[in-house]
Amino acid sequence: MANEFDIFNVSVTDLDTGEQKKSGGSDLYTPKPDQGQDGVYRSLVRFLPNAKNPRKPFIRKFVYWLEDRDGNGFYADSPSTVGDKCPVQDMFFKLRNSESAVDKKMSESLKRRENFYALVQIVKDPQNRDLEGQVKVYKFGWKIKTKIEEELNPQFDEPTQVFDPFEGKNFELVISKKGGFPNYDSSKFQGTKSPMVLEGEPVTNTDEARKGILEYLNNAPDLSNFEYSPWTDETRNKVMNVLSQFNSPGKSIEVVTENQSDFTPSSAPKAAAPKAETTTAAAPPKAETAESNDNLDDFIAGLDL
Repeated sequence: MANEFDIFNVSVTDLDTGEQKKSGGSDLYTPKPDQGQDGVYRSLVRFLPNAKNPRKPFIRKFVYWLEDRDGNGFYADSPSTVGDKCPVQDMFFKLRNSESAVDKKMSESLKRRENFYALVQIVKDPQNRDLEGQVKVYKFGWKIKTKIEEELNPQFDEPTQVFDPFEGKNFELVISKKGGFPNYDSSKFQGTKSPMVLEGEPVTNTDEARKGILEYLNNAPDLSNFEYSPWTDETRNKVMNVLSQFNSPGKSIEVVTENQSDFTPSSAPKAAAPKAETTTAAAPPKAETAESNDNLDDFIAGLDL
């Protein structure tokens, strides 16, 4: 069992930033460029340790936004997140690898997104002062994930454990629009390491301060609510209904999805999964940049699935 003070003794090499083995929840921090002055959202946040699992500071998973024939959209976590076979991904590659330009175009609607979820303290937010001092779950993409990795594993400088309450760094979040897409190029970690701030004062590395931080984090949202969520029967049926709209070149949909009636993710529970990622919802924002979509496509194409 992890010691309650483990969050203060996690080095860069201890952090698990790899594969995840569930989803949903609320308490998301959702800044958008349209909410900021002159179309640019600016805030100062602090990435925080995950008190329930100090060596796993963020969640990583692949997610689909799918729409049925009536235009009703819903989120579905991809079983490929945990290495399971994914019928959506199978269909994506069949369409993308087709010689038909129409098929290739249709594959665009089956692209998966790589999402990351971490706890952040909102240090300053001129757009919403009521959020300052609160802990939220922040969902981000590959661009910000790369900025984190550059601090954890810099090419020349000493690494910074950005999730450390005493020796981390604040993050200047700047979200603009470029080509119609959210852009995070101007976002960056501040240059100097600093302790986090509680009740208006920087914390000191004392037992009393540690207890205060633990109490603060124990009242934070549960990050595990955003982990990969295996499909329920309802979700599986909705996904298969979407896939039935597509025809693989020279093959019927039955060939593409044959045996999928027996499809059961290796870790799928019988109980209903949280609904935040799988129920009908508003359409998601566009990808971070067109370039990030291309990079993700290349990444997916390189997988041996």
